Amino acid sequence: MNVLDPAQRMAAARIAQTAWAALPVEARASRMRPFRRAIAQRLDEIVQTVCEEVGKPPMDALTGDVMVALEQLRYYERRAGDLLRSKKESKPWFFYQGASFVRSYEPHGTVLVFAPWNYPFQLSVVPMATALFAGNAVLLKCSEHAPRTARLIQELCDSAGLTEGLVQVSCEAPEAAGALIDAHPDFVFFTGSGRNGRAVAEKAASLMVPTIMELGGKDAAIVFDSCDLERTANGIVYGSFSNAGQVCVGTKRIYVQQSVFDKFLAAFLKRVGELRAGSTIESDIGPVRMDFVRQRLLEQVEEAVHHGATLHAGSSAAGNLTPFVLTGVSKTSRLLREESFGPVVCMAAFQSEEDAIREANASPFQLSASVWTGDRAQGSRVASRLGSGSCAVNDVIRNIGNPACAFGGNRASGHGRYHGAEGLYGFSRVKTVMTMREHGNREVHWFPFQTATYARLRKLLLLRHGAFRFKRAMGSLGKAIAVFAYLGACAIALAAPNPGPLAIDVTLPPGAHGQIAYLVFSSADGFPGDRSRALRHDFVPLTSTGSPRQTVDVGLLPPGNYAVTVYLDENEDRKLNSNWLGIPKEPVGASNNPRNRRGPPRFNECVFQHGSDAQTISITLVQ
Repeated sequence: MNVLDPAQRMAAARIAQTAWAALPVEARASRMRPFRRAIAQRLDEIVQTVCEEVGKPPMDALTGDVMVALEQLRYYERRAGDLLRSKKESKPWFFYQGASFVRSYEPHGTVLVFAPWNYPFQLSVVPMATALFAGNAVLLKCSEHAPRTARLIQELCDSAGLTEGLVQVSCEAPEAAGALIDAHPDFVFFTGSGRNGRAVAEKAASLMVPTIMELGGKDAAIVFDSCDLERTANGIVYGSFSNAGQVCVGTKRIYVQQSVFDKFLAAFLKRVGELRAGSTIESDIGPVRMDFVRQRLLEQVEEAVHHGATLHAGSSAAGNLTPFVLTGVSKTSRLLREESFGPVVCMAAFQSEEDAIREANASPFQLSASVWTGDRAQGSRVASRLGSGSCAVNDVIRNIGNPACAFGGNRASGHGRYHGAEGLYGFSRVKTVMTMREHGNREVHWFPFQTATYARLRKLLLLRHGAFRFKRAMGSLGKAIAVFAYLGACAIALAAPNPGPLAIDVTLPPGAHGQIAYLVFSSADGFPGDRSRALRHDFVPLTSTGSPRQTVDVGLLPPGNYAVTVYLDENEDRKLNSNWLGIPKEPVGASNNPRNRRGPPRFNECVFQHGSDAQTISITLVQ
C-alpha cells in the first residue's frame, strides 16, 4: 500500500486524474470492467478476508460486501455514459431567443474517501468506483481495523490496470488521516460515526472542500396491527441484528401498535432466541469484535435499565454480546439519544398513526426506516411523512442495495446521496454553457439603458406574471377598455400563423470531433455557405464524443420554405475548409440529403416546407 506522504499522493493523483478525465465516459466504464471481474474471480478470498478481520458470518460478507459492490459496478458500467452525457436545457424563449443551453458534468478532480470497518469492502469500493466512473482520481483511506481488506482492494485495482496514482489505498490511524485533508483534495466522501464525521466536515469546510457525509442511523420500524406478524417479526429481527447490529441502517427503534404489542413482542423474542451465533456459513450473527463498540453499548444498556427500562433479552457473558431487547426505555436515555452500534433494540407501543410518525421523526438520526402494514395505501402514506432518507414497506435493509436508487441520510445522519444517478452527480460538478447566435451588434438589455426598453420590459413582466387582475382592471372604464384591447391584440396574434420549432438530426461520421455548424436559408440568395445571408446560423459543440448522432435545436421559425446546410468544423476555426479546387475538406451535408454531384447543392434540391408544428429534419454528413 501507499507509503508516500499525503502531499506526494495528492500530486500523483492529480497527474493520473488529468489523463483519466480526458477519456470518454464509455471508455472509463470499459476500463472499470476488469476490476469488477477481478472481484468476482477472487470472491471467496474477499469473503474470507472480511470475515476474519471484522468477524461477520460468510453470508453477511457475501451479500453485504461483495454482492452490493458487484451490482453497483455493473450498473455504472451500463448506465454511466447515458447519465453523464451532456444535455440540452430548456429556456424561456422570449428572453433567450437565439440562445442554446447545455448542461455537462465534470469530475471534481481528486476525491478523498474515508471508509469504515463494519462493511470494509463494500463501503470502500462503491464510493471509490463511483468517483472513478465520474472521472476522478481517488485517495481511499480504509479503516485501520481492516488492513488486509485495504491491501486486497489495492491489489484488485492494480491487477485491473487502474493506472499508478489513480487509486491509492491506505489504512492509517484516524489521528494521522487529518493530513489527507490538509493535502487539499477536491472532494471528500466520508462514511462513519457522527462524531468523526463532524470533525472531518469541519476540517473540510475550513478549506472550502465540498463533502458527502454518510453518518450513523437509528432506524425506526413501525408495526401496524394489520401486518403479517410472523413476516414482520422475522424481518425486523434481521433488520435489527444483521452483522450483529453493526449496520448504519440497522433497526434500533421499534414502534408497535398497542393492540398487537404483547403478541409481537412474544414473537420477536422467540425469533431472537432462535438466532445461531458463530462464524460458519449457516451462522446468523457473529461476535462484536471491537472493544470500544462493546463498552459503549453496555454503558448505554446499563444506564437505560437503571432508569427503569425492562431488559427482555441480552447479556455480555464471557465477553460476548447476545441481542439486547428492551422496553420502557426513557426518551432521555443515552440508548435513544446517541448512536448505538451493536445488537440492541428498544421497543415501545403507540396508539395512532400520528403517534407512530411523531415518535419515528423525534430522533435526530434519520437514515432509513421501515413500515409494516397490510394496508398498502397506509404504507405509502406513512413512508412519505417520515423524515428518513429512505424507507421500506414490509421489508428492511434490502432497499438500499438497489444500485439504481439513491441512498443517504438527513439531519444527524448526514447529507448528500450516492448510489444510482445521484451517486455520479454527487461526484461531479455541473457546468452550464449558454451559446448565443451571432446577430446584431448588441442585445436589447446591454448598455446604454433606455427608458423605452425599461417600460416595455415592465409591461411584459406584469402581463407574463399575472399582475394585471381582471377584476382590478375593471375598476374603471378606461382600464376595462385597456383590458379588452389587450385581449383583442392577443386574439389577432393567435390568429396569425405561429412559428414552429425546427431541429436537425445530424448523423456524424466515425471519429467525429470539433463542432457542428449549420446555416438556414429562406431563399437561394447566399445558399449554401454565405453566413452573412443566412436567416439563422450557429456553431454547436459536440455533446458526446463517439456518439453517431446529435440533435441540434434551431429554434422557432415562421412557416415557410427553407434549406439547411451543415458541416463539421473539425478544427473549430469557424469556417468550412476546402482544398484548392474548392472541394470541402470537412464533412458536409444538406437538407433532403441530395445525391453526390459535382459542385455544391442547389437551393431547390434542398428546400423543404416548415409549418407551425415541431419538425425534425435528418442530415447525414459525408466527406
